[in-house]
Amino acid sequence: MNNPIYIACDNEDKVLGHFFQSCHDKIREVAVKKDFDYKSLTSGNLTKENINNYTSEADEYVFSAFSHGTDDTLLCDKDIYIQANDNVKNFYSSVFYTFACYSANGIGKEFKESYVLGYVGYNNQAWVVPAYEDIFVRCATKGLVSYIEGKTLKESIKDLITEYDNSLKNAKMNPIYGFLLRNKQALVTIVNSEEKTIND
Repeated sequence: MNNPIYIACDNEDKVLGHFFQSCHDKIREVAVKKDFDYKSLTSGNLTKENINNYTSEADEYVFSAFSHGTDDTLLCDKDIYIQANDNVKNFYSSVFYTFACYSANGIGKEFKESYVLGYVGYNNQAWVVPAYEDIFVRCATKGLVSYIEGKTLKESIKDLITEYDNSLKNAKMNPIYGFLLRNKQALVTIVNSEEKTIND
């Protein structure tokens, strides 16, 4: 798989900027540890034009996005940087991993009807409780962390679900239980190349 690993995050978002940045930092940390190149795309340069410049001619790569979303878009503030039936086609041969509300409904649907190596997204609101940010960061990033560490796409998705299950088990009597459960129930995964690893 070609480098780099793209890590997009709306770190300047007034509500979840710190969470998005923490997810970005976790992915960056693992990429550096495993000696992969990465490219950070943060709020100041998270535009559709920039995304297209990096991805329109790209081959296989990893693209992760931590920002707000709608059914058909990923957003930085109110600006669209990825849009269904527009530049989602740039990612058909990628591993596309996002923690953005609702985006599996339109963006994920386009990937399902076309082709993508692997996709992780959410078809409903994705919740974060800032006071327990570390738990939500682990759940939001675990699948991609496993993939960068060398596991297959199939194993990485399994690790992601296990992370949610373990977090839910540990949060049984905690008010965050319901939010974690909703996130797990909203999770949408597409794996068309189960044995694919980042080293292939």
